[in-house]
Amino acid sequence: MRFDDMLATVLAHPIRDSAARAAAWRQLVDLIAQRRLDHAADSRDVAYQMLREWRADVPVDQRRGVGASLARHTPPADLVAYFAEDGAAVAAPLIATVSLADDAWLELIPLFSPTARGLLRHRRDLTPAVTRALASFGSADFTIAAPETETGSETPVAAVPEDIPPADSTPLHHPPRIADLVARIEAFRRDRVPFAAPPAPVGGTQSGDEAFRFETAWDGSIVWSDAAQRGAIIGLSLAAAAESREHGVDGHAAGAFRRRAPFRDARLTIGGAGALSGAWRISGVPFFDSGNGRFTGYRCTARRPRVDEQAEPASTGLYGSNMPAESLRQLVHEIRTPLGAIIGFAEMIDRQILGPAAADYRSRAAAILAEAQRLLGAVDDLDTAAKLDARALPLEPRRVDGAALLRDLCGDMAPLAQERAIHLAPQIADDLPAIEADPVSVERMFSRLLSSSIGLASEGENVPVTLDVDPLDPHRLRFEIGRTRAIAGRDERALLDPGYSPDGDWPEAPVLGLGFALRLVRNLADAVGGRLSIEEDRFVLNLPGPAASAAGIEEQR
Repeated sequence: MRFDDMLATVLAHPIRDSAARAAAWRQLVDLIAQRRLDHAADSRDVAYQMLREWRADVPVDQRRGVGASLARHTPPADLVAYFAEDGAAVAAPLIATVSLADDAWLELIPLFSPTARGLLRHRRDLTPAVTRALASFGSADFTIAAPETETGSETPVAAVPEDIPPADSTPLHHPPRIADLVARIEAFRRDRVPFAAPPAPVGGTQSGDEAFRFETAWDGSIVWSDAAQRGAIIGLSLAAAAESREHGVDGHAAGAFRRRAPFRDARLTIGGAGALSGAWRISGVPFFDSGNGRFTGYRCTARRPRVDEQAEPASTGLYGSNMPAESLRQLVHEIRTPLGAIIGFAEMIDRQILGPAAADYRSRAAAILAEAQRLLGAVDDLDTAAKLDARALPLEPRRVDGAALLRDLCGDMAPLAQERAIHLAPQIADDLPAIEADPVSVERMFSRLLSSSIGLASEGENVPVTLDVDPLDPHRLRFEIGRTRAIAGRDERALLDPGYSPDGDWPEAPVLGLGFALRLVRNLADAVGGRLSIEEDRFVLNLPGPAASAAGIEEQR
C-alpha cells in the first residue's frame, strides 16, 4: 500500500495520548478538506479509518467547531458524510449550511441516518431534486429507527436496547430491506410503552397547531412527534442550547438534559415558515429502561407561549400602556428629580436638620416622606420595566443569600402585618444554597410578592411563605407565597392584566396595581434565568443556584 507524503508526515508524529490523537484528527480533516488526498485513494481510505478510530478522543465541542468551519467552504462529499455519522450536535452546523452540488446530495442522502436527513429537511435552499429525494425517505424517517447492523449499532428511538453504542461510533446507515421494516413495525407495536406526557400547563390543554407531543432518543435528538407537519421538528436536539434564537432549545432544556432531569416551560424555536414555525414552550420528563435503568430519552409536550411569556413587547406599548418604553424612561427621569427634592426636604424637617420644628410639622413631614418614598418605589418599578422592555437593564449576577434576604424583608413587613392582624409565617429550609442572580432584582422580586400578598390579606388571614430547594432540580431554589382570599378563583390572565387591582386601592399595595407587579416579577425572573408560575393557590418563584447558573452559561456558549 502506498501512502501519500502528507499523510505519512501526520502519522509520523508520536501519537501516544488522547491530546495527540485529537491534534492528528484535526490535521487529517484539514488535509481532506483541502483535497490534498484526492489523488491517492489508498491514502484517503487510511485517513478516514484513522479519523473514525480517533473520533472518541476529540471533544464534542471541537468536532462541532471544525464541522462549522468546513461549512464556509465546499468540502468533499465523503467528508460531509463522515461528519453526518456523528451526533446531531456535531453534524447540525455543517449539514444546515454547507453547499454541495445536487449529485453530491443525491449520493449522500441514502447514506445519511434519519437524524441527518431530518437536519437537512430544515433547509429552505435545496433544489426540487434534493427535496424529492428527502421526501422519499419520509415514511421511514418519521416512525422507527434503522435496524441493528452486523456491527451492533442502530439509531435509537423512545426505547433503547442495551447494546446501544456511543453516538461517535454510529456508522452510515444503508437502506433497510422490506422484511426488516415489517419486523421493526411489529416489534415497535409490541414493545412500545404508552406515552406519558408531563403535567399540562396552567390553563388546560390545547389542540391543533397550538400543542403537540414528541419523543427524543438517548442522544437528545427528536425522533417522533404527533404534529401534522413533524418534518420541521424531527432531528432537532435537546442536547445543546441553540447558538441563536432562530432555531433550537434554550439553556434550560439543554441543562436539564445533561442532568437527566425533568424540565418545564423551556423555550423552543422552530425556524421556517410552516405551521410549527415560531416560539414554543416545552416540558419533558426523562425515561429509563425498566430492566437495566439505562436512560432512553425524553417524552415531552409543546405549547404556544402565553401572551405574557412573549419576549417581544406588546404592540400597545409597555405593559398595555400606549407609551413606548423610551418615552416612559424619559418621563421617569423627569418625575424622579422633583420627587428626590421632596424627599430631601421632608427628611430635613423630620430630623430637624435646619433647626427645631413643631411636632405637627414633623408629623406631616414624616407622612409626606413615607408617601414620597412609596411613590419613588413605583417610579423605580416603571424604570425597571422600561429597561427590561428595551433589554437595557444592567444585571450583575452574584451570590445572594436568599434565606437572609427573606428574613430581613419579613422583619421589615412584620409591623404592618401585626397592625392588620395578619399572620406572616415564613418557613425557610436550613443550609440552602445561594441564589446566583442580580441582587437588586432578587430583592425587588421578593419584596413585590410579599407586599402584594400582605396588602391583599384580610384581617386575621394567614400568609404562608416558604423558601426551599426545588424538588425537581436541586440546583435551583423555590420561593412560594400563598394567594390570599381576595384573589381566590381569579385566573392567570386576569391577574396579569396590567390594570388589575382587586377592590381598587388597598393598604401597602403596589401603586401600579397587582397586575403590573406580577408582570414585573415575571419579566425580572426571566431576565435572571428564573421563572414565576401562578398556581391555583400560590405564587411560585423559581431562581437559579450557582450550579444551575454555571450550567446555563456553559450551554449557551
